[in-house]
Amino acid sequence: MNIRKRFTLIVAAGLALSSLSGKDIKGRVTDTDGVPMEFVNVVLLHDSAFVDGVITDGNGCFCLSYDAAQGLRLRLSYVGFDSRYADITPDGELGDIRMTASANTMLENVVIKGNASKTYLKGNALVTNVENSILAKAGTAKDVLRQIPMVVETNGNLEIFGKGTPAVYINGRKINDLQELSTLLSGNIRNVEVISNPGSSYAADAKAVIRIRTKKPQGDGWSGTFRSEDGFRHYFQSGNMMNLKYRAGGFEVFSTLTYDTGRSREKKFTDMATVTKSEWNQQLSTANTRHYKGFSGKLGFSWTISSGHYIGAFYQNEYAKNEIRSFLESDVSENGTFYDSWSTDADDISENTPRHAANIYYNGQINKLSIDFNADYIWNRGTQQTTNEETSLMQEDRYITTYSKRKTSMAAEKLALSYPVGKGVLTLGEEYTRSSTDNRFNTEYANLNSSHSTIRESNIACFVEIMQQLGRISIGAGLRYEHVNYDYFEHSRSENNLSRTYNNIFPSFNANTRLGDLQMSLSYGNRVERPGYSALNANVSYLNRMTYESGNPRLQPTRLHNLEYRMVWRNYFAQVAYTYFDNPIVNTTRPYSNDGEKTILTYENFSRRHFVQAFMGGQFRLGIWQPRVNVGMFTQWFDIVVNGNSKSMNKPIGIVQWQNAIHLPMDIWLNIDCQFTTAGNDRNIYAAHSSYINAKLYKDFCKNRLSMTLEARDIFNGSRQNLTLYNNAVTLNQKNFSDMRCLMFTLQYNFNVTRDRYRGTGAGNMEKKRL
Repeated sequence: MNIRKRFTLIVAAGLALSSLSGKDIKGRVTDTDGVPMEFVNVVLLHDSAFVDGVITDGNGCFCLSYDAAQGLRLRLSYVGFDSRYADITPDGELGDIRMTASANTMLENVVIKGNASKTYLKGNALVTNVENSILAKAGTAKDVLRQIPMVVETNGNLEIFGKGTPAVYINGRKINDLQELSTLLSGNIRNVEVISNPGSSYAADAKAVIRIRTKKPQGDGWSGTFRSEDGFRHYFQSGNMMNLKYRAGGFEVFSTLTYDTGRSREKKFTDMATVTKSEWNQQLSTANTRHYKGFSGKLGFSWTISSGHYIGAFYQNEYAKNEIRSFLESDVSENGTFYDSWSTDADDISENTPRHAANIYYNGQINKLSIDFNADYIWNRGTQQTTNEETSLMQEDRYITTYSKRKTSMAAEKLALSYPVGKGVLTLGEEYTRSSTDNRFNTEYANLNSSHSTIRESNIACFVEIMQQLGRISIGAGLRYEHVNYDYFEHSRSENNLSRTYNNIFPSFNANTRLGDLQMSLSYGNRVERPGYSALNANVSYLNRMTYESGNPRLQPTRLHNLEYRMVWRNYFAQVAYTYFDNPIVNTTRPYSNDGEKTILTYENFSRRHFVQAFMGGQFRLGIWQPRVNVGMFTQWFDIVVNGNSKSMNKPIGIVQWQNAIHLPMDIWLNIDCQFTTAGNDRNIYAAHSSYINAKLYKDFCKNRLSMTLEARDIFNGSRQNLTLYNNAVTLNQKNFSDMRCLMFTLQYNFNVTRDRYRGTGAGNMEKKRL
């Protein structure tokens, strides 16, 4: 070979090398229907040797790079799909890569071996795989969430530890009725993400988010779920649900009907000490019996117009009625001397008639641009009537009736656009929410005033988020701007007409990396906590002759600064977080009457609150026994004034969870879960210790079409929590004697079960919660 030919070959090789050296390798992974696939493993190989690897994001996109020019190709793999290999193009742009479902997924009977669920980090989310794990046998989505790291159960409610009640999404769609979690089978869930520090694409008052993603749908025709959950918590309770779908090609019609009814009771003893001109002590015993019933109907459709274009809508109507019958006994002393004794028969009837809700969405892909648009509307009317027949031993008897009427409405829309930029994704969006609530309160009792108030609020928001992969480090940053107009008008008192405008910017940041089996993430978020409309409502409720209750229309929002660190190593995880609260909203008291002897319970903004939280845990496997142990604690730096003196509320609260899954013969699953919470302070409350032990047997039949669950919750009745509320003028100690244990039997039948194709994510989601 002469010199000229050698030179030509060298130049050609150099050009080929430079065409790929240091350049990005980009692509998007879809299924055969063109639907983007998330969490696909994308591995870069050089002559069959591993070079680098990533997983696809929510839009199915990936980006990685390498300097070698020859021998490079990609291997793509995902559970239930055939592995796919792709050659690298000179420009690194691979476009759409379609995955094909594996023939093995067509088997009628798939046996789950009971592998431990895998937990890993993805951005600022802690992800737990449910598919092909013991969690796939948990029962329903609600049962799954009880087993997810960072999720704790308090008085029957699911919360994120140290964050409170989360917003829950299923396949990107916000759910407003948690009963829907009972309609989703655990075997149809792919994974669950827990985000305790949400980014800028979520409303500024979203403190925590749970995202549930389900498996790919299969089959056309009719499908449905019939579920009945019946049992006793002293009285009989029943929850029933019917979910029907019809699917033909890309078009699906769905409907859901629920009916809940039952009775419950609670018993409490309250010792209330009030310091005004005199020292008052009230000892109150309360026994409540509640009868409830509710209906909910939902009808909607979703349509896959073509690959990458989806539309849908639903309409929902709800009705609920609660009747509470109460008997109260009060013994009152003044400066240690007997003052009076009262016996009260009280009736409280509240109705929600009706509650209309509707959503419409478009979700699409135009070349590399992803589009997500949602519009929501809610209209609700509710009434409440209370009657108090109070008998006094020393003074006159009283008969007090009050009547409240409330109307609320909300309209919202949200648009989010995503586009691949560099080695990541850029997301731009806007969200608009307008809500209104009208409250009317009437009474003939002389010491209470009738009132009529109106609250209107509009929120215009825009946000931007960007994610980039820089070698082993993934970095994300976001910015959200909100312009809020708040108008409060009390028709009977012109001095209470309040109007405010807020212009706020909320930044967010997260970074994560992997070092072998170790994953780490660091995130910062600036959020806001706006008071609920009930806390802003100036209507005054009568509790007894000495004590009243009301909201505070002058409340200001709370700003939160949250810094969070997470790490995952194999089957273990840990998290540490710090939060600073500026203007926290706290229950407090103030004098109500001119002589200062009567007290009203209300809300006020305090100056600041510091909060630190830590949580860690791991799971194991010992034959048929698969336990998980989690431990956590949180503490605060917060002082309040009690009887004119400063009081520290800094005692930490700890929690221990021990969850056990045991695979018995005949494919029966036994779950025994324990939780113990220590005594400590949260805001201006001292909570006593509490605990529970739950046991559950689960068995499915007829190739998962029929399932039965027998569950005993809080077997030793230890979840009852005693509280002490401290304020300047009032110290309230409450002991709970309610029966919390219950026994429930659930029967569920499914046919032709398929994943919900509805892709609406909702708009104004946090405003729905406030309403």
